[in-house]
Amino acid sequence: MALAKDRHTPARSGQQFTYPLAAALVYAGSIGVINASGYLTKGATATGLKCVGRISGQVDNSAGNAGDVTGNVENGVFQWANSAAGDAITLAEVGTVCYIVDDQTVAKTSGGGTRSPAGIIEDVDSGGVWVRMGQDALVAPAGALLAASNLSDLDTAATARANLGGGANKIVMTLHDIDLIGANTEVKRIVSPVAGTIDKIYSVIDGALTTGDATLTAKIGAVAVTTGAITVTQAGSAAGDVDSVTPSAAKTVAVGNVISITVGGTNDAAKFANVTLLITPSA
Repeated sequence: MALAKDRHTPARSGQQFTYPLAAALVYAGSIGVINASGYLTKGATATGLKCVGRISGQVDNSAGNAGDVTGNVENGVFQWANSAAGDAITLAEVGTVCYIVDDQTVAKTSGGGTRSPAGIIEDVDSGGVWVRMGQDALVAPAGALLAASNLSDLDTAATARANLGGGANKIVMTLHDIDLIGANTEVKRIVSPVAGTIDKIYSVIDGALTTGDATLTAKIGAVAVTTGAITVTQAGSAAGDVDSVTPSAAKTVAVGNVISITVGGTNDAAKFANVTLLITPSA
């Protein structure tokens, strides 16, 4: 029911929170996360963890049941140990998301989708990595897409696009007005702007064929795509007919590769087709 008078609304500072603790021992000054069951525990290499900040004090619930005791957490900007080698964080990563390695270490990448986000990198110095952590950290500008769109692997573009769902992880290219008269053996070409694989090839015609079928053969450079030839059947054909094939091999393209569609068959009607290529990028 909507208010009809003043209300005393309790408030918190927004920096300190208390959560029921998992059956675990957590140390003061460690990375605090909420696990899939909704309990506070220490940071670790795992997916599905929600970072809530720095654990304020040591609590040992390792011999108890989840929720028997509580633990305190603070949010804010904290300094953590830096990862190593290719996962070491530098000043170039300031403003981007970093990932949890263990209860005191953060890394530049998600480790191929095996780590959960820690927060936003604010600074890097000789002591480690300063990270903004808390319930609102990953909905700040640098992390808004992470929280809103499930980009759980920002360091791997293909995974991030796949997490968006729908057609976000697909590139669609269309070759228009392909002459279907077999004797003309027309070839239409297009250049791939991405590296990836051709997952599906579709065709649609603008009218009925006569005499015989038409074929549409896809090639990458000079190599025919395996299971990449569409047969448009003459018998019963009509405008709007759709055919498709699913390539099984020789379907990988690199940036700048020429993809061609070559017309064959015995159709002699002056009809045209549009061919659409569905490509999944590899990076």
